[in-house]
Amino acid sequence: MKYSSSLLLALSAAASAAPGKRSTWSSWKDVKYLFVFGDSYTQTGFDVNGTQPNRANPLGNPTYPGWTSSNGPNWVGFLTTTYNQSYVQTYNLAYGGATVDAALVKPYTDTVLSLKNQVEDEFLPKYSSHPSFAPWKSSDSLFAVWIGINDIGNSWWLENATAITDAIFTEYDGLVEKLYKSGARNFLYLTVPPIEKSPLTVASGDWAIEHEGLAIQDWNKRVQTMANNLQKKHSDAVAFVHDTYAVFNKTLANPKAYPQTSGLKNTTNYCEAYQNGTPDWYTKTDSCGVAVNEYFWLNNLHPTFPIHNATAADIASFLKSKKRGH
Repeated sequence: MKYSSSLLLALSAAASAAPGKRSTWSSWKDVKYLFVFGDSYTQTGFDVNGTQPNRANPLGNPTYPGWTSSNGPNWVGFLTTTYNQSYVQTYNLAYGGATVDAALVKPYTDTVLSLKNQVEDEFLPKYSSHPSFAPWKSSDSLFAVWIGINDIGNSWWLENATAITDAIFTEYDGLVEKLYKSGARNFLYLTVPPIEKSPLTVASGDWAIEHEGLAIQDWNKRVQTMANNLQKKHSDAVAFVHDTYAVFNKTLANPKAYPQTSGLKNTTNYCEAYQNGTPDWYTKTDSCGVAVNEYFWLNNLHPTFPIHNATAADIASFLKSKKRGH
């Protein structure tokens, strides 16, 4: 049977207007595989060529809680072992010092694996084929990204900062698209926390606090826009944006905002005796006044584990509220 050109055009238009595929997201309790990307706030020291996640250690390697910047478990560890609603295997490709793309914003050293490296050089070769040791599916996996702290910290003061950020998000979006093409459908973005309130920035004065803060607000708006655009482009994808900025901000204003942070006694400074980590999560040195876990800041940029605990709890609650269709 032959169709007229006008009818073919009408059929094509109808097809393009038809509803797209339905999202594969069902619920947090149905997530079995968690793939994570990011920087030092997220890293646990996972080696993709080492022991893979298993029942004895759902984060695979190294031994829990891994090599973190929080002097204890970080949000990934807490989310995997404390606030999981079922057994979750977590593949944490985050690397300390990471930016989205080292060619756009240079990290503190050339050996840092950027988000681009994490996706293109680690995830895609190792896990995109859904191997037998990580048989993830679109429907039972979640891809989480927490990036931007170093991108902002290393560029907010530059004259061409806006142009750099534009380029960063073009690259960021492209990397997410590569994850999508491998089968990823469920995404979780964490917003950049108020690092303008870190001892590092505060020491630089009010101008730095104000302008880095503005850069963070701009970044977080772009993350939300990117998430919205992903869902418009792919009807079978979901992109959740967790307001991590708010969790940190509430805690800095009032540690009792969350039960996990209620024991914090110092939210503005850090103690030099603790800044490189301590033998125990609860070490107390007399010269510091209070125990390490009672400081919000471990050093001039990285927080201690209580805020990571609160962040993970809030993420779990956030994800539990996202039912099928959201």
